[in-house]
Amino acid sequence: MADNRCAARRYVYVWEGPVRISHWINFFCMIFLSFTGVYIHYPFIEATSFTNAPYIMGVVRYTHYLVGVIFAFSVILRLFWLFVGNKYSSWASFSNPFKKEDREIFWRYFKYYIFLEKNPPHVLGHNPVALVAYIVLFNLFILQIFTGFALWGQADPNSTLYAITGWIFTFVSNQWVRFYHYIFMFLVAGFVINHLYSAVLFDFKSQSGEISSIFAGWKPDRRK
Repeated sequence: MADNRCAARRYVYVWEGPVRISHWINFFCMIFLSFTGVYIHYPFIEATSFTNAPYIMGVVRYTHYLVGVIFAFSVILRLFWLFVGNKYSSWASFSNPFKKEDREIFWRYFKYYIFLEKNPPHVLGHNPVALVAYIVLFNLFILQIFTGFALWGQADPNSTLYAITGWIFTFVSNQWVRFYHYIFMFLVAGFVINHLYSAVLFDFKSQSGEISSIFAGWKPDRRK
């Protein structure tokens, strides 16, 4: 199959500031929350002395909660931008499964990711397969936020936080909530690894500006 790429005709401002900001806040929060979450689950650092020993678990849990709040606000910002953002970062970017053209683009990208397609059509925003992955990812984010806040709220059953999230324990026990919260972390980590690989690979193969655009916001328009 011939290469369907062409020289950039222009540069388009695709990723607006709030999208890029929330992207990087989410990224660094996920890294920090993963490391502190692993420690909370398995405290591998021990104090060598019982005199003036630092309260390691207390510090780790406090910072885990603090970063969790920052992460929650960042996710809310990105979800809010689904309603007010440009056509590349809002609901308008979602593929319509009832449209033949959208279905064709989806399957061409799906075949690209499983190495059966060499040159999928150039798109400026998220390609439809990546968009499905992001929808799954943000649902995991929401589950992580609710389960995390519910576990935090248990420290004070009279708190507003527990009033908002405590209903979870009427359906799932405390230990299962902890288990799900821990397992979801690995699913998110798997996405991050795949996302880094895919973004770099796709940028080099298609010259679509995937990497540079998440810093600057601009992408080259290589559509014929």
